[in-house]
Amino acid sequence: MRNGFKIIDADGHFYEPPDIWDKYMVGEECYDQRPRVAKVHGRAILQYTDGQIAVGGNREKSSQILTQKFANGYNNWWSAESRLRDMDEQGWDIQVMLATNAAVSAAYNREPHVYAAMCRAYNNWANEYCSAAPERLKFCAQVPGELLDEMVVEMRRAVVEKGAVSIFLPQAIADKMWHHPDYDPIWQTASDLEVPLAIHGMDSATGKPLLGVRYNNVKGGARSVGTLIGFPFENMLALAHFMLSGILDRYPTLRLLVLESNSGWLPFFLNRLDKATEGRQGLAFHDDPLDASPRDYFLRQCAIAADADETTIKYVVDDIGNDNIVFNTDYPHADAPAPHEPLEEMMAQPLSHESKEKILWDNSVKIYGDRLIAGHPLAAA
Repeated sequence: MRNGFKIIDADGHFYEPPDIWDKYMVGEECYDQRPRVAKVHGRAILQYTDGQIAVGGNREKSSQILTQKFANGYNNWWSAESRLRDMDEQGWDIQVMLATNAAVSAAYNREPHVYAAMCRAYNNWANEYCSAAPERLKFCAQVPGELLDEMVVEMRRAVVEKGAVSIFLPQAIADKMWHHPDYDPIWQTASDLEVPLAIHGMDSATGKPLLGVRYNNVKGGARSVGTLIGFPFENMLALAHFMLSGILDRYPTLRLLVLESNSGWLPFFLNRLDKATEGRQGLAFHDDPLDASPRDYFLRQCAIAADADETTIKYVVDDIGNDNIVFNTDYPHADAPAPHEPLEEMMAQPLSHESKEKILWDNSVKIYGDRLIAGHPLAAA
């Protein structure tokens, strides 16, 4: 807790250990096809013998930042114990963690059955990691997006047997967008399990090519445009697709959690979506009327993570209210704020006490469900 507020970090991250595939894929038929680690950058980012690397960018600079900004985690190879020390120091009561190395193209751009085995390995490892403090450490499951039958099975296993509190939504299959009937068991399973689908930028894209690809070969400062637009714009596309394709009509209890893309764009985008099926802007909408407006879908079934240093959070609250925004730190990524900054900045936001309570705790419980706080001493407080 901090200043009397209960705190849930709705979007932190793991740095998976270098031996994760060697150790946790044992017994899989494709064990000999597992990725083999050639180098570890900053004790964090895995580079494989086939040349693929989890996260690009300036790795030397990123590694230096990690040693300084997250010295406790870095010095202890990102152990659960070091994470809990940082959580105690900052007042974070619960943290939900998403993959880093297991969630990006260096992992999922492999033979589909190999990646399915990697997902099982990752979820087993994440469960073991969180067992250090299961009432405080929670994880988002990885699932094999190319094999929909196996995706359903792993969703159930990860949540029911391994304790996952959300599902990382994979990229759509090429030439098969999410409104295709083949995806219906996915949406039904997520609804039945009462867990949110985490929409997380490029790795949850509605298809290819990705929006930022045209900047891949650009030199200089303009190269950063690809990353800057990648997360918010891909998340906008994903959110719009679920709404305008009718998925949220057909699955009214399906939950979506929009992560790592700021929140300030939401009022503009919901307004534009609201107009997309009516009037002059509705000329391109060739379908039966939706059961509700996009704004209503969002308020009913979605939440968005706000970065604490955004100057526009107040205006998001003014526009959509304070029930659908969650707090996140992105800890311990190199481009995340230092551990002490997110709460300090959120406390300084020009928001009511009630809004801060909801953003810091209540709204995460609402979108993740009661399993998020099961067993935590603050659950009944």
